[in-house]
Amino acid sequence: MSNLGFSFSLEQLWHVCSGQILLIIAGLALIVADIALIGREKSSRAGIVGWITIASLVAILLHIMFRQWNVTQTVIGGIFSADKFSMFVCAVVMISGILAALLSIGYLNNNKVNNSEYYILLIFAVYGTVAFIQSIDLLMMFITLEIMSLAVYALAAFLKECRQSQEAAFKYFMLGSFGSAFFLFGMALLYGFTGTITLSGIAKAIAVGGLFQQPAILIALAMIFAGLFFKMAMVPFHMWTPDVYEGSPSVVTGFMATAVKAAAFGVFIKVLFITFTPLLSTSGDTQFSVTANLAAMGAYWKPVLWWTALFTMFLGNLLAVSQKNVKRMLAYSSVAHAGYMALGILAANAEGRAGVLFYLFSYTLMNLGAFGVLYIIDGVERKAQTLDDYKGIGFKYPGLAFLMSLFLVAMAGLPPTAGFIAKFYVFSAAIKEGYMLLAALGILTSVFGLYYYLRVIWMMYMVDPEKDVVPGTITAPTLFAIIIAALGVMYLGVMPEGLANIASAAQASLSMVF
Repeated sequence: MSNLGFSFSLEQLWHVCSGQILLIIAGLALIVADIALIGREKSSRAGIVGWITIASLVAILLHIMFRQWNVTQTVIGGIFSADKFSMFVCAVVMISGILAALLSIGYLNNNKVNNSEYYILLIFAVYGTVAFIQSIDLLMMFITLEIMSLAVYALAAFLKECRQSQEAAFKYFMLGSFGSAFFLFGMALLYGFTGTITLSGIAKAIAVGGLFQQPAILIALAMIFAGLFFKMAMVPFHMWTPDVYEGSPSVVTGFMATAVKAAAFGVFIKVLFITFTPLLSTSGDTQFSVTANLAAMGAYWKPVLWWTALFTMFLGNLLAVSQKNVKRMLAYSSVAHAGYMALGILAANAEGRAGVLFYLFSYTLMNLGAFGVLYIIDGVERKAQTLDDYKGIGFKYPGLAFLMSLFLVAMAGLPPTAGFIAKFYVFSAAIKEGYMLLAALGILTSVFGLYYYLRVIWMMYMVDPEKDVVPGTITAPTLFAIIIAALGVMYLGVMPEGLANIASAAQASLSMVF
């Protein structure tokens, strides 16, 4: 027993945090490899480091899937946990990192920025994201959130000669600091009133004597919501999204829109349902029976999430309609998708949480696939990103146009794609809990989304070209990543049961690890 008041076991640490440990080792190995390759030509050096990154991420993903999936433990006095829910979201992040790394090999070549430190930043961004997801302690959540954010800020600014890239990173850093500050202040308030910062400890403390009705607790809840809403790109904390997504390197934008969003939604679900709902009371552990009182907190957070989801769906889709830049359009589309996923959280049932997990997995495939095609059509960053640039390319480059059309149709939520199934799950969960009006309004906003997605397809196939667009070089890793994403989008649209069952098992573990 240590003087910190808890036992420590290296074996237990490995069982719970082995994915994190392997990511740190991989990041350090990349630094060593980069130093060892100093004498090589820059593109060769970056390519070797890139392939080491891909191999490392694939190996760690397999480790998480096959070695950590059935682990249900906490470690270091309840700072990190391993459970099916965390492992599912971690797997989504790892897949995002793998696809981003594959796409990056071609992207860096096309833009002649073959700097190997890009991959080092990417793998540490993945590490921060995984650690963020596994945290069950608010202070560790804040620390790992900053680790993730710092790496992503640097990636957003990676095009050093591009003013838009520097501007995007600066805006992301400044506004991200405000989001982090809200989260930190909310955490401090909860600690001041409860004397603990672990999720389960706070739940037990505020459930006694109606403490959760105290204004300070509600203010803390609002601040934590605000901090996570920023990373989730929920209205009104979405302001950074269009400028940052447009200015950042296309592959980095795809990573931010998938991995960072998945982590934020995973942590939001964990914080909300463990700390501020009676979910723990269903675990069968008598020490958490008092948390049944937290059912009354729904009267405070559900109306907030109802209106936030509505405004996020409407504003995201309405503002996307007016965009002439495809990257900026996809940024507002990302805001709208956050609103749809919020429906599943608002439902506060098993179907809704499983639907959000399915949605995150599907969205990762279709979004990164779309950004992969976009960077190829673009050639060099910002060379061909407007709607006018897409006119007529369906006949000049039918393969690229078909793949882009597939990903856009999936994001629009049309069958037989994963996007349709994902929306069906979250809408049906909301309807099951009586949110008929909000579901109807959400379906209405999907019609707006259908317009701007199909407008790009119409430009590609129905309008004569005005510019001579020359795509960039299509490398084998990029082609492989896009084809894998396309096959995944189609497979999950036709046979979603397997992933849906895994997502259902993952959400069921939320109450079992504590």
